Amino acid sequence: MDPRFEKLYKNNSKYVYNVALGMLRNRDEAEDIMQNVFIKLFEGYSSFRGESDIKTYLYRMTVNKTIDYIRSRNLRSDKIENMELPEPKKTDSNISMLDSLLDKLNDELKAPILLAEIGGFSYKEIAEIMNINLGTVKSRINRGIAKLREYAEKEALL
Repeated sequence: MDPRFEKLYKNNSKYVYNVALGMLRNRDEAEDIMQNVFIKLFEGYSSFRGESDIKTYLYRMTVNKTIDYIRSRNLRSDKIENMELPEPKKTDSNISMLDSLLDKLNDELKAPILLAEIGGFSYKEIAEIMNINLGTVKSRINRGIAKLREYAEKEALL
């Protein structure tokens, strides 16, 4: 194994684990996410250009892997499922549509929504997890929900 990768793992594995643990609140799941992040990083390590800070890169990768994991557990919150959609009934196709709409959001807007609505975290907890101000969390969630409504209205017109 490349000694540089070993050093990268040694210096950052706890950070990745803590990000995942903050989002999942489960040590075993956070460990799995950490391992998956480093497996993916190892697979693409030779192509990593180092143009962004490694912590930023690892943070983004960890949040994305964690969000994917939360989704795979198929957990849903009443708040997000009851969001006003253009169709009269909340059906499996609506939930599927909501998932596809969420995929259109950038990570900045998607992560706090999923942490709040699916993960069940308070805004204060999300601020701590994402290392941003409480007001920023509220703003991003409001902007994200507005974007989801906009996307849903456009989908209904197609």
